[in-house]
Amino acid sequence: MGDSLAGPLGSALAGRGRASGVVVVTVDFESGTGLVREDFYDWPAYAAQRLPEVAPDVVVSLFGANDGQALRLPAAWLEFGTPEWDREYAGRVGAFMDLLISGSARVYWAGVPAMAGPEYNARVQHINALHQEQAAARGQVVYVEGYSLFLNEAGEYAAQLVDEDGNLVTMRQPDGVHLTAAGADRLALAVLRSVAADWGPAVLAEG
Repeated sequence: MGDSLAGPLGSALAGRGRASGVVVVTVDFESGTGLVREDFYDWPAYAAQRLPEVAPDVVVSLFGANDGQALRLPAAWLEFGTPEWDREYAGRVGAFMDLLISGSARVYWAGVPAMAGPEYNARVQHINALHQEQAAARGQVVYVEGYSLFLNEAGEYAAQLVDEDGNLVTMRQPDGVHLTAAGADRLALAVLRSVAADWGPAVLAEG
């Protein structure tokens, strides 16, 4: 569940799920959305309706790529990264995590991958830190590190990385934001390793 990055992640999870024979994936994503602009797309309202329909054992979420912007309250605008923005945004993230927990046994919250643009990347790091803090406060939420999966050995954003088979593979789209199928699979494997730690190794077994 999440924004445009969650679409390919969901497809990769579904592919690996079919191989395992024990994981069935339902994907819900909407491009250009997040937890800042509920007037544009209300994820809490959607999730409250969707969770009872799917009745998932776990929820995998990927949000934040579109959240590095000013946040509008009824009486004021909050500028990104200010203490007031951080408090409001962290509250929304925590409330959304609680909503997901109420409809599943566990939530796996993936961190936003590193981005090519320096300013955009800095915003993503700020957002990931708030996500991680909120996840750490909740026993049923597991934070899955996604940012560092797309850094090279020098700790820099890399569009190409070595895969599990030792091949140099393109992980990111030319826009420096979105994931290729290989990039999505890289993140999906990290998610499934976290799931397997809780639910057993069959999650990762190939059928």
